[in-house]
Amino acid sequence: MTSLRRRSILLGALAAPLVARHAGAQAATEVRFGTWAREGEAQYISAQRFKEVLEQGSNGRFRVSIFGGNQLGTPAEMLAQLALNTTQVMASGDPGIRQIEYLALPYLMRGLKNHFAVLGLPEAQQWQDELVRRRRVRLLGFQPRNPRQISANKVINTIEDLRGLKLRSPEQDYYVQSLTALGARPTPMAFSEVYQALQLGVVDGQENPIETIWASKFFEVQKCVAMVDYIDKPAYVMIGERFWNGLSAADKDLVRRAQSESQAAGERVMAPQAEEVLGRFRAAGVAVTYPPKAPFVAATQAVRDRLGTQIWGAELYRRIVEIGQRQIA
Repeated sequence: MTSLRRRSILLGALAAPLVARHAGAQAATEVRFGTWAREGEAQYISAQRFKEVLEQGSNGRFRVSIFGGNQLGTPAEMLAQLALNTTQVMASGDPGIRQIEYLALPYLMRGLKNHFAVLGLPEAQQWQDELVRRRRVRLLGFQPRNPRQISANKVINTIEDLRGLKLRSPEQDYYVQSLTALGARPTPMAFSEVYQALQLGVVDGQENPIETIWASKFFEVQKCVAMVDYIDKPAYVMIGERFWNGLSAADKDLVRRAQSESQAAGERVMAPQAEEVLGRFRAAGVAVTYPPKAPFVAATQAVRDRLGTQIWGAELYRRIVEIGQRQIA
């Protein structure tokens, strides 16, 4: 998206009224839902279920508009919009607070259930309380995502094949340090710029869950998808505190139900969609490889230990590691 287009959307968000009137009908409160996901992705389907439940459960008192593909801006920009109440709900990999986001350290979690178990700790409730105080947004719930994989313009069979490969990464330090530890040369870049950068050879590859690689059409300019599962984390569904505080108790319950059903809808489609996407990759001539993971885990150990201790302290980090590596049915 061009910067001019993004500024236009953001200005529109600031100027747009939150109450839209329909001729001959009761005023409907507009709920703007921003997400990176594009139509067809499991997470977009999840957002659509949120819309259905909220609109139907309120008899049309709420009208949900979904803005996919980061139309409303970067995650940081959308978080600011939530605080201002110009956007009401967002789904993103950025929960707005480091103690929660860094649960995505490489190979820290065996799966999303481990992630959720850590967020059940008393310390995690304190993180969420701090999020409300400091950022004026709250964690409403989650959308499931598949683990992050690496796509590249060369076939990757082992960790050695990453050596010197220029990979786009998000800007957060744990992505940059993790890819560096794997032997790659990370290049932080906005998500909206990735396709063109891959197409022009500015970078050799990138990392994302397979549903995002497919929906964003990265497979059109990549030869290989390497299934390395190096980061496993959900998307975080956030809601603005000003909007939340303006809801009645009954409407808060309805929003919670919409989120719960939204997450369940995403979980139902995610696994079968992942198998379908892998088949589409192969049909498109993209090599799908499964490099041995043990070298990846070992190479990123120092990143986990260093950043984990820095973010949570040694004792809490030790507990998080223990929970993260449990076998949870």
